Amino acid sequence: MTRVLVLVLSGFALLAATPVAAAPGQTAGPAGRDALVLPKKKVSGKPSSSVGVPAQKPRKAAVDRSFPAMRVALDPGHGGLSTGAIGVAGIYEKHLMLSLARKVRTLLEAEVGIEVFMTRDGDEDVDLASRPARAAAAGADIFVSLHGNASPLPDVRGVETFFLGAASDPGADEVSRRENAEAVTPGPMADDPAVSAILSDLRRNGNLSESASLAEAIHRLLVAACPDTPSRNVRQGNFAVLRRASMPAVVVEVGFMTHAVEGHRLALPSYQDKLAIAIRDGILAFARRTGAAHAFVTRGSPTRIP
Repeated sequence: MTRVLVLVLSGFALLAATPVAAAPGQTAGPAGRDALVLPKKKVSGKPSSSVGVPAQKPRKAAVDRSFPAMRVALDPGHGGLSTGAIGVAGIYEKHLMLSLARKVRTLLEAEVGIEVFMTRDGDEDVDLASRPARAAAAGADIFVSLHGNASPLPDVRGVETFFLGAASDPGADEVSRRENAEAVTPGPMADDPAVSAILSDLRRNGNLSESASLAEAIHRLLVAACPDTPSRNVRQGNFAVLRRASMPAVVVEVGFMTHAVEGHRLALPSYQDKLAIAIRDGILAFARRTGAAHAFVTRGSPTRIP
């Protein structure tokens, strides 16, 4: 057996072993068998490596959270028998808007926590009333309907964004009438008591002002992304697809497919990428602005398409 003597000098442990005679009938064991094992002193802040002291697992770094949780309904205009405008590049509006919506979806789904619902994800007929109804059934927080514009005048071009309301001007009325062509009851808002009630409800629950804010956010970033494309401003319009929306809702007209330059540009995948990024950024800007008021859960940083 051994006798253990521990001396502590200036914060350092000194361990000495002094052999003693074994008791009768016993054999002395190896020195240190019953000695107290002291943990090694930490050096340079490193954790102890002593036997029997498990190393602590490193903590995960805190996630940078900056975007509110949101479910976005993307509505590619037209589809199926409704071709929409036919551009100078020979492409139907229904195909172009589906391509653009898929690009926006890819970008948004890269944001941690943001979910995307598409009112259509193929070349199918979806009537105007069913589109916001599908978005509501999916629990969407906002509704963004994507369209390509058209005009009988060949020189008309530019981007414009709408939210529900009586037409701001004759041009807005013309656009809404064209987009409402497939609606069952696309009559003037002033002649439709049901629409007046809808607008009253929207004002009460704040959706009308939030629709205006969403339209402004998307439009501002579209104009910034395409500086050589004229801005036709944010306006109100009597769009049938917006009438039954129970959430902030907008119609985005990304350009005139009938313009000689703009129509061909809209058909380019690289230009569609630019539009998709701007629409994504506009939606995220709206999410940041409204997130605190709605106490949304936040999430990670943005990504961009290659």
